[in-house]
Amino acid sequence: MMVASLRRTPSRDDNDNATDHIAEDPGHEGAAEGGSSVVVQSLQDIEEDPSTPSHDSSEEAGDMEDAMYEKLKDAIMEAGSLRHEAYEETRRRQKADRDLADASMMARDAESSYHGEARRRKEMEESLARERAAMEQERRELDAILAKIREVDERSAELELQVTDSGHVMSELDVRMSESCSVLDALRLERRGEGPAADEESMPVVDGSNQIVSFLRLALSELEEATDRFNESAMVGGAGADSRGRVYRGSLRGMTVAVKMICPDVAVDEARFGRAVDAIARARHPNIVALVGACPEARAVVHELVPGGSLEDRLGEEAPPLPWHARCGVAYRTCSALAYLHSTATVHGDVRPANILLQDERCSSSKLAGLGMPCLVAPPQLPSGVALAYVEPRYLVTGELTPQCDVHALGVVLLRLVTGMPAFAAKKAAQKAADGSTPWHEVVDASAGGWPMERATEVALLGLKCCDAVETRGPRRRAELLDEALSVLEAATDATPGRTWSSLSASTASDSGGAPSYFLCPILKEVMMDPQIAGDGFTYEAEALKEWLGSGHDTSPMTNLKLPTDELMPNHTLRAAIQEWRHTRPSTFHRYQ
Repeated sequence: MMVASLRRTPSRDDNDNATDHIAEDPGHEGAAEGGSSVVVQSLQDIEEDPSTPSHDSSEEAGDMEDAMYEKLKDAIMEAGSLRHEAYEETRRRQKADRDLADASMMARDAESSYHGEARRRKEMEESLARERAAMEQERRELDAILAKIREVDERSAELELQVTDSGHVMSELDVRMSESCSVLDALRLERRGEGPAADEESMPVVDGSNQIVSFLRLALSELEEATDRFNESAMVGGAGADSRGRVYRGSLRGMTVAVKMICPDVAVDEARFGRAVDAIARARHPNIVALVGACPEARAVVHELVPGGSLEDRLGEEAPPLPWHARCGVAYRTCSALAYLHSTATVHGDVRPANILLQDERCSSSKLAGLGMPCLVAPPQLPSGVALAYVEPRYLVTGELTPQCDVHALGVVLLRLVTGMPAFAAKKAAQKAADGSTPWHEVVDASAGGWPMERATEVALLGLKCCDAVETRGPRRRAELLDEALSVLEAATDATPGRTWSSLSASTASDSGGAPSYFLCPILKEVMMDPQIAGDGFTYEAEALKEWLGSGHDTSPMTNLKLPTDELMPNHTLRAAIQEWRHTRPSTFHRYQ
């Protein structure tokens, strides 16, 4: 009984203590169960031990109990040790799990940082590529600027040479001026019998080629009377922002004239005004508005009146459509006028539709106006607004008027005639068509009628050539372009069935063989054989002018003004040009054979 009691008592107490100890730490149930199983196993070993007697003396029983107690104590201590080890193992596992979770989080953060860094690197590479492209573009622009600077330097050197040459030319002109003054004095002595009024009224001028020109010196009172004191109802032009003056219709000495009053704020001094008018008076051509006279006192010039309005008005949306053959006629006559001016070393400087005047609604004739206007204002002003579209780019840099300025402006006029668009839009549309980006039939003005597409394309391409600075470089190339323009426009006009150029322009004779209009006699409309300069400054065929004077006329066939003299002077320069033209384009002339 004592042994059984000893067996039960320690086992129950120890198990209870073990159970209580395990219950205090619910997170380690596995370790507690392991300790209990060890205690139970130790008790079972004690009970099954055969060396333990069941009926011994009390001393032996006490020894057995002590032994059992020691075994039980050892078992309990072993169970506690195992439980502690299990607890430590659990803690290590939890720490390992936390470390693993932290490591996983760090790995995810590292991966996210890697992707972000890769994205930023890609963006930086793209930004670097863009910066390199921008730097390359800036380098190309810098090279272009340096090239332009070199061109300007070369141009400056050329201009310096021209200035040096101009000094020599001025010296020669001074000598010629002295000779001209002598001739002028001689002419005045010959005309002294006509009275002093004649000397004041008409001012003859002798240019470097010994060509005598004459224009009326008008008083301000005459202009006021002619225009009804510059009545607003008589104003026919010049009210625009780009105008340098106002134009009035007037009646002067039985002629209908146009009186242009230069704005006081842009007019030059009287001496320079007189020189500019002299230069204008020398330009005598059927397709250039003729100068009638001038009033230096009022800074006014008087021209013949061309009543049909300007080409700019006719190309407007509210005007009736201008047929294509009429457009070619206007372009041809303008080319002819420019060719004449350039042959006399004269630059128009203001070629645009507003200065191309039409004779009537059918455009049977047209004349170029505005000659000499850039020389009548001081200081020289750059065009603005619409007129800027006709300015040659080099002129904006140098401020120097050259024949290239006229050729460039003519090209823009041709593009406007073909497309019917404003100047800037016409050039852009024609360039796209020439590049193949746009079909030509979408560019050509449909309101012009059945314009042959082949001819329209030729005229447009010619206009682009004239606008090209490279194509128009050099006087020889510019002259070739004007000759090409005359040929192309004449061919375009002759493309109409039943219509030839002679039916559209009175400036060409049937036997002229495509001669420039300034080779034609204003009376006969034929190529001159013996060109002679009359007192009005125009050049005529000698035989025709002698017949005119022999029939009792003492006025100019062109201006209807009284001729200051009936003497004729040979035009050797024009004669040489006609002979050279005949050699390059042989033809037969029967009139004087």
